[in-house]
Amino acid sequence: MQMNEQVMLIHPLVWSREEQRDVRALLLRDFKVPAQIGVNHQEQGRTQVLRINLCAYVGAPASESDQISDVLDYDKLRGGILDIIAAGHINLLETLGERIVQMCFGYSQVHGVHLQIAKPEAHADCEVGYETMRKRG
Repeated sequence: MQMNEQVMLIHPLVWSREEQRDVRALLLRDFKVPAQIGVNHQEQGRTQVLRINLCAYVGAPASESDQISDVLDYDKLRGGILDIIAAGHINLLETLGERIVQMCFGYSQVHGVHLQIAKPEAHADCEVGYETMRKRG
């Protein structure tokens, strides 16, 4: 199983059986986005596709009104990633990952983040990537 093929579930980093609170997750799964990223000579001056899996752990909405205004819209997370990538060339996946995590924590509803970023085109013989899990401090 490759890194991004693993199922992302509510993880013990954010949720434990001892806790009695309601934790939910917003997912962006297999989000493919072109990016100018990389430090290697062959990555400079070209765009390559990234595959991003994001799981943003959120609390229960304040009401059950069935209104988008009462929850965190996953399109904001998707748009935030696109904005970060559109800002220009990034050398490291770690830098991109940190920017995405910080963007997610910019929303008060987000309690934790599990992020996977893969560069499937970087090498012919393997897939490289970066993964981080963070809980709001």
